[in-house]
Amino acid sequence: MQVATTDKKLFGKTILVAEDVEMNQHLLKHILESSGAQVVIVRNGAEALEQIKKKTFDCVLMDVQMPEMDGVQATVSIRNMEDPQISAIPIIAITANCQEEDLLKYEQAGMDDYLPKPIVEAHLLETILSNSRKSKQEESAHSVNSENKLFDLTMIQSVSGGDKAFIKKMILLFIETVPQNVQELVDATEKNNWELVSKMAHKLKSTIDSMGIRSIRDQIRSVELNAKNQEKLELIPNTVKQIESVVSTCIQQLRKEANG
Repeated sequence: MQVATTDKKLFGKTILVAEDVEMNQHLLKHILESSGAQVVIVRNGAEALEQIKKKTFDCVLMDVQMPEMDGVQATVSIRNMEDPQISAIPIIAITANCQEEDLLKYEQAGMDDYLPKPIVEAHLLETILSNSRKSKQEESAHSVNSENKLFDLTMIQSVSGGDKAFIKKMILLFIETVPQNVQELVDATEKNNWELVSKMAHKLKSTIDSMGIRSIRDQIRSVELNAKNQEKLELIPNTVKQIESVVSTCIQQLRKEANG
């Protein structure tokens, strides 16, 4: 009996699987294709990079430990690509290493989520669907006409006592001052001035928290900590790029908010 397409949760999606173990390849391919997805299999990160330049994927399942180029290195390379359609692709880590420090490393590399091994079918499908939706939300959030706000003014509203002029002043202050701070962070990163990177990240941290920009809350903290401790410096440029992009979109949205 054929399964109706409405029962196939991943119908219409094209998924890239980067995995070097043959049994895992067959397992993932079977689950994904049974759920309606088209699947492309590669054996390492270098092959994954080649494929995403040729074809559009809805999601990448990225094994962390692979020969030639591992999943973390491949993710950093993808996030640093100039084409925004490629660099923003949802990437889900597949890994047996799920300690807190491992998960932080995946996040800092630019991975959106993770799947622990051994793979559980229901969790696999749920994670892919969740991150595919998130990708669409983020794309629309970067649209000038987006209704999905990347900021949350709850904290400012709570201390305003209902004073709308105060709220507007705080918004305008953010718009006027933060772009320069972000640019200083970007410039310091390009010059490998890690002391200044840490200082600027620390300065931006409280502002980002005050404006409720939760999507980069952890990223700004990781930049501050890694720059301060001179650790994982290779991850900082990509993270700063993400911060710059989100802040830029927030400023567009806040201008509309202030003028609304």
